[in-house]
Formats: sequence, structure tokens, C-alpha cells
Amino acid sequence: MKKVLKDIKLIKKLLETKKVEFTINGLTEYNRKEDGTYGQVPILFHTHCRDGKTESIYDGFTRGMNVNKFGPTCVTLYTFDMLNKKTTAKIRYEDVEIIKDLTLPIFSEEQIEAAFKK
Repeated sequence: MKKVLKDIKLIKKLLETKKVEFTINGLTEYNRKEDGTYGQVPILFHTHCRDGKTESIYDGFTRGMNVNKFGPTCVTLYTFDMLNKKTTAKIRYEDVEIIKDLTLPIFSEEQIEAAFKK
């Protein structure tokens, strides 16, 4: 199901300016679930911000990619390997599900909508 345009704009704004934790639809890994069993669970990503602007997106602690630009429909990422080979990736906003805002002690949709309703 596609998200409405308002939600996509909100997701873009959050990814650009806040430290958030999110998942991408369809990206899973084999790991322990919350109930203690093992199976496919969504991969958690988080943004790294400096001066109110997102500079990179991380999967876990060390695996990350730098942000090239935030476009109208997706964010473009890049990284370089040890042999100086550039790798690029794109994340579509419609595939992103925000889990929580890591800058706020309590995260709710009402707080986010009120903050960006201007």
C-alpha cells in the first residue's frame, strides 16, 4: 500500500533533519525476534545528523553510507570501499517506516505532525 503524499513529505523531512530509527520494506535479516525465536526480522537503520542536517545512514554500528542528496522521491547514498570503488544506493521514501525519533524522549505521531505542521 502506498503512503499518502503528506506522509512521504513528513518522512523526507524527518530523514533530512532528525536522528531517527527506521526500517525499509522488504529488507530483512535472520536474527532473534522479540519473542525469543529466530527468523526474518526487519533491518534497523538510523540517521546520523550534524548541525541539524543528516550526513549518513547506518545499518548497525559501523556499516553506513553517506548522503549524496535528498531528492523529491528518494534519498541517494554513496560509499567507497578499500580500493576506492564508489558504490551508490537509493532509498525511496514510500518504502521507509519510521520507528522512533532518537532525539525525543517519547515519540508520537501527534508530536511529529505538530512540529512540522507549519
